[in-house]
Amino acid sequence: MNNLYYIIFIPFAVILFFGCSNDKVEPPKIDIAADSLPSQESFHTTVTFSDSGLVKAILIAGRIRVFSKMNYTLVDSGAKVDFYKNGIYSSTLTGKRGKIFDATKDVEVYDSVKLVSQDGSVLTTNKLYWVNKTQRIRSDEYVHIQTRTDDIQGYGFEADQNLNNYVIHKVSGQVQK
Repeated sequence: MNNLYYIIFIPFAVILFFGCSNDKVEPPKIDIAADSLPSQESFHTTVTFSDSGLVKAILIAGRIRVFSKMNYTLVDSGAKVDFYKNGIYSSTLTGKRGKIFDATKDVEVYDSVKLVSQDGSVLTTNKLYWVNKTQRIRSDEYVHIQTRTDDIQGYGFEADQNLNNYVIHKVSGQVQK
């Protein structure tokens, strides 16, 4: 019995003795500029843009980070914007990421951008800008527009947010009369 006591007690005491120390574990020090951190951050958020009581657009995003000092807001984890003209739904814009310019409320959406108008016309591109003041969209990137009758591609693009009246620069594709 005495041997069993030493077999159990001695190793336990040795482990306990060497296992205890006064070494403190310090977290790593990271220098982060305050301007690079968002002043606000939200997840699964809906933002409504309005003017004079009329809804102009509704943004739904997985994550929104507001950078107040830099006057912009970053959107990621999926972005969807429903546009309205005179309070009536006109089109939906989706993309993986985006940026809202706080002073103008202009929206830039990029990475797998798709705009679907109320009549079913579809625009795909990699980057698209929505100008709040004029309610127009534009892109300097490659664009592809499919309507019921047309299949048009090109580089550079401008249109109303309904995708009814558009201009494509450096155009190629098929247009049916």
